[in-house]
Amino acid sequence: MAERERVSAQRIGMMLTGFLMLTLIGVFATYATPIPAMRGALVEATIAQAAASGDPATMHAALAAAKPLLGVTEQKTLATLAPDRTGMARAAALVAGNTGNASALVSYRVRLMVIVIGVLAALFGVALLGIRDSAPTGTITVAPKP
Repeated sequence: MAERERVSAQRIGMMLTGFLMLTLIGVFATYATPIPAMRGALVEATIAQAAASGDPATMHAALAAAKPLLGVTEQKTLATLAPDRTGMARAAALVAGNTGNASALVSYRVRLMVIVIGVLAALFGVALLGIRDSAPTGTITVAPKP
């Protein structure tokens, strides 16, 4: 019967550390996921308040606040909008569309990051547990006989 190989506590601890790093990265990444949606909701609220006020200056300021959340094509569309209720409704639709796209992109990147780190942590654990304390073989340590 073959002797059972004993894995040291240090190796198990290092493997657990690798997987715990994956867990920590996943947990912290979840904090970044709602950022685009929250920014979009705040700008949409600003646009709604400006449209309700009816003040063209406030509407123009709300349109300027929406600009950083939009892509290049949507920014060009935003630049053509008039500061009136119709323009504000169109700006809110642009912000909602881009917010959805940005949230999907962040979610995809978070999932990709967790998967890649998980695979690397698993490979790290397998490699770490595969290293053994082995005695050198006799053929390597013995000098050739003349």
